Amino acid sequence: MKCMICKHGETINGTTTITLEKNGATIVFQKVPALVCDNCGEKYVDGKITTTLLEDANAIIARGAKVDIREFGLVA
Repeated sequence: MKCMICKHGETINGTTTITLEKNGATIVFQKVPALVCDNCGEKYVDGKITTTLLEDANAIIARGAKVDIREFGLVA
């Protein structure tokens, strides 16, 4: 797809890091699948993946974590 930010680049499959903060907790997901603009680097994450990230982050926070860093898909 054409990048909506720079209007010049095309998006290619890649990964990104997403940091979420809630109520003083910080959760970092690495290697999240995303479309990445080959011109400006803007990243687009699929809605289903975003939903999974939010659900996983809430589960991690519910267990009492204040800081957590993990690869996407590896929720223990």
